[in-house]
Amino acid sequence: MSYNLFKGKYWHLLNKRQGLAAVTIRRCLWPCLILLGLSPNPAFADQWQSHESIYQAINQYALDHLGGSATSTQLDERSRYPLCKSGLVISLPFNNHKTIKVACPKSVSSKQPKWSLYLSMKVNTSVMAWRLITPIPQHGIIRSSQVQLQKHAPNSLKFLDVDSSPVGKQVKHGIAAGHWLSKDDFTELQTVWKTSSDLAQGIVITEQHLEASLIELKATTANLLTDKAQIIGQLSKRYIKAGKLLNRGDIEGQQQVLVASQPLAADRVLIAADIELQWMPNHKLRQAGFNQTSQLVGWVTKRHIAAGAAITKDMLRAAYWVVKNNQVSLQINRSNYQITSTARALSNGNLGDEIDVKVLQSGVIKKAVVIGKGQVELLRQ
Repeated sequence: MSYNLFKGKYWHLLNKRQGLAAVTIRRCLWPCLILLGLSPNPAFADQWQSHESIYQAINQYALDHLGGSATSTQLDERSRYPLCKSGLVISLPFNNHKTIKVACPKSVSSKQPKWSLYLSMKVNTSVMAWRLITPIPQHGIIRSSQVQLQKHAPNSLKFLDVDSSPVGKQVKHGIAAGHWLSKDDFTELQTVWKTSSDLAQGIVITEQHLEASLIELKATTANLLTDKAQIIGQLSKRYIKAGKLLNRGDIEGQQQVLVASQPLAADRVLIAADIELQWMPNHKLRQAGFNQTSQLVGWVTKRHIAAGAAITKDMLRAAYWVVKNNQVSLQINRSNYQITSTARALSNGNLGDEIDVKVLQSGVIKKAVVIGKGQVELLRQ
């Protein structure tokens, strides 16, 4: 029934003034028209935002920003939102992919110039995940020919994605073909190192002496060596049989240190020819050694040092500035004059030490203080 025809019949009834029936029809007209799907103002029907346009905006946002289409909870059919003039604004208000916000900054309605609503949402995406294409027995190691990357709906975060290759991993149990692999399928393995041949004590370990081995992580101990770089260049501490898993107690370090190139007598002032660099196991170094010749030249040995012995700080002392029985320059400084003479040192001394000297000219023994190499100053008596 057209709107104009219905309106004409209504006014005809009113003109006949049929009492209570006419009043009832008048009160019921607009609600009845709405229930019948007829708007009293046909132009206003286009002023509501259609629910379908809201769903389409959500889906487009998901495709553009979330990598897949999206479905949301359905709006109540009776809900109405004024038509949005500025375009719908879609966002994720809680920084997750479960709730989406639809907002209209500017609508056609003066009574409701802007509006917003929140809907639950599910993003429908697929990811590339690893799938077993041939069966594998318990404790088997997965080969590249046994798995494939295939599209899979991400209904679980446990599935291995493209960045988590299962190749080389050991499975806990037998698995049939077609299974989507997850972290729970694997035994956690740790690479450790074992000897590929017998090693004598003191051997410098090279890469050829080592062989990688995978064992369950829970079976490892803190002493087992997992980093190959920690082993290469170290020494075998004792005889080690082939196939032994190496631990920290099997190896030791070595250092290049300066050793005596020949037997050195006590009180010898060291020169470059007295020392040379050699590799020395850590257990033979009671103290830190030296590795630069310039660190030792000019120092004096406190005691005899055997050839090949690592030279350490406790074996040395600084050279004396004044040496016993050597001639020294003697300065006599007074307020009104200064005299320089010669004397013989009667004891060793370093800067600031008080020693006895014998004045060569008079033979008198005097007290002096060391002021430089081979130089002393007479003390006031």
